[in-house]
Amino acid sequence: MQNFEWITPTRVIFGSGILGRLGTETARIGKRALFVYGKESIKKSGLYEVITKQLQNSGIFFVEHGGVQPNPRIFHAEEGAEKVRAEKLDVIVAVGGGSVIDEAKAIAVAARYERPLWDFFIRKATFDDAVPIVAVQTLPATSSEMNGASVMTNETTHEKFSIRSELLYPRVSFLDPSLTLDIPVQYTAYACTDILSHLMEGYFTADRDFLLQDGMVEGVCRAVMESLEAIMEQPRDLEARSTIMWAAALAWNGLFKLGVEGASIPNHMLEHPLSGYHDIPHGAGLSIVIPAWLNYMKPRIAHRIALFGVRVLGLGASLMGKNDPDAADIVIEKLKAWYRHIHTPVTLHEAGITSLDIDGCTRQALALSVLWGVPGYTEKDVRAIYASMR
Repeated sequence: MQNFEWITPTRVIFGSGILGRLGTETARIGKRALFVYGKESIKKSGLYEVITKQLQNSGIFFVEHGGVQPNPRIFHAEEGAEKVRAEKLDVIVAVGGGSVIDEAKAIAVAARYERPLWDFFIRKATFDDAVPIVAVQTLPATSSEMNGASVMTNETTHEKFSIRSELLYPRVSFLDPSLTLDIPVQYTAYACTDILSHLMEGYFTADRDFLLQDGMVEGVCRAVMESLEAIMEQPRDLEARSTIMWAAALAWNGLFKLGVEGASIPNHMLEHPLSGYHDIPHGAGLSIVIPAWLNYMKPRIAHRIALFGVRVLGLGASLMGKNDPDAADIVIEKLKAWYRHIHTPVTLHEAGITSLDIDGCTRQALALSVLWGVPGYTEKDVRAIYASMR
């Protein structure tokens, strides 16, 4: 096992009915807030009124910054940063899913510097300051509520890059599973695909078997898949929603990859250009990328694929006596069938993408491989994986 250092400075408050503490907890951090949220769903659900009353009752002045989009845009984040500077705001309250929290993190950086925000995402500039963040997660998927990463899209170049820093961990995150009861089942499926990808990335790229980390990943994968099945039957199953919310927070905060030699994130490296160019849900892009990547990498990782099939997909009897490459083929087909079962696409055609700019996607993926330290992928490799997604 490799040496590692892990930090998780976010205080998590989890459970139904916890938002009565939002105002008090925010007031401990700042008294002038930027209230960041998405579109009109927060108002239709009544959550907008809950949040604003909490802030008002705690004496917190706030400025609204609504309209965050899925695959959040740099230009909109820069508008939010202007509000922070103009009104001398000292805390950001982000209420929404990963896109909202990611944009809040980008605003937190941009508000402290008089230079283009995108410079930080392409590593042209570094930062050592950021506005503190309080997060209320409403669409669990990305672990943004419990990590220091922000993913943003440059609407001009169609690039989808990220920044990461301890400064970007939310100070406090509220995880109330009752807020997720009315999320449409299809959006929940996309979210679960994202959660699973966060777990599977390190699992499939590991250099060898790891008794502890493998077991944690396998257990959480099974929990997510079983909970999604329960929600497909009963969308307002609070226990299943609670399981998914906590799994989402844990999956991408670094815990499960600690000490795992070889762990990297090639599937995200390949997916970001897809959603950057075509603005599809991140989970939908991942369910296309993962089977294509597994097929391409099968000669090198067949053992790990077979292990996943036995321990997560329950294919032990079907794989008995088969060599690893043959077993891997069965596992990949089973995974594709499950994605289709939850109505996420496994080909570009199923996602409505009739033409893919393989040149542009390849350039962006190779740039991400450098920025993120994803080793071992040539232009030929990346192009071949994209070509197989049709």
